[in-house]
Amino acid sequence: MHEHKGAFMSISSHPILLAALDLDGTLLNSSGEVTDYTRKVLSEASDRGVVVIPATGRPLASLPPVVAKQPWVRYALTSNGAAVWDLGNDPLGCVYSRYANAAQHETSQPECIVRRCFPVETAREVYEAFRGLPGGLNIFSDGRALRDTVQQRFFDERFARLAAVRGTEAIQPNDGRFTILREQSEWMSRHAHAVEKFCMFFHSAEEARQYLPRFTAIRGVEVVQGSPDNIEVTAAGVNKGESLLALADHLGLSLIHISEPTRRTPISYAVFCLKKKKRKATDLSTKTINTNICI
Repeated sequence: MHEHKGAFMSISSHPILLAALDLDGTLLNSSGEVTDYTRKVLSEASDRGVVVIPATGRPLASLPPVVAKQPWVRYALTSNGAAVWDLGNDPLGCVYSRYANAAQHETSQPECIVRRCFPVETAREVYEAFRGLPGGLNIFSDGRALRDTVQQRFFDERFARLAAVRGTEAIQPNDGRFTILREQSEWMSRHAHAVEKFCMFFHSAEEARQYLPRFTAIRGVEVVQGSPDNIEVTAAGVNKGESLLALADHLGLSLIHISEPTRRTPISYAVFCLKKKKRKATDLSTKTINTNICI
């Protein structure tokens, strides 16, 4: 990965007022750290008035403390866009508020600006499709990652395996950020209306591919793979782009430029060319940069 000079300068004549960054391999390096160069670039951008927002598929409870501690963090997009949070002046305390052991931390309550949960019957259908599959299932709800003791055994084994290769997914110990239920099915019977996202990891990419068609066949959902060995499902229409548009509207900003990402390179961060709202926007769009600022 390389330094990208002028990463948050204006694009053409359009001012950049919002930048959304993924975590793994973008905001975080392979050791799960925010590098000095990344800190410098983002601090400079924030000082110029750019809203810098971590945008992740993880729930709020799994936003790494090293990210929540950054001085430019005020907002966070989580669960692939199913939720956007205002973390106020205490982002780390807001993250800890979603830990299972929140009472052991100093916490603050975040404000949820965007929440896009499943319709109840769709959530139940998706959950039934996951039941009995040979993987570990997380249910994301109100910023929490919910799994039961059976699922936790799978993730304990996965954590040990990934820790050997030092991937950023391995740097998520069970330190309270995961809420362990007695039974997921019992929770679903009472809270199907509150599901932001389902995320199952399998033993291999081949296993994930085997079961992917059963989810793409379900109507009214979005299905993606954050990694080759997982399947992630949200409600139809849930994605990071739409939720970032909602945040821009909340902040009183209008988007004024669009460029479709190429298919040859991964999207590392999205830079939004914006203007402050003076009247109803007639041209809403985004600028996406295919690059990376981590070194």
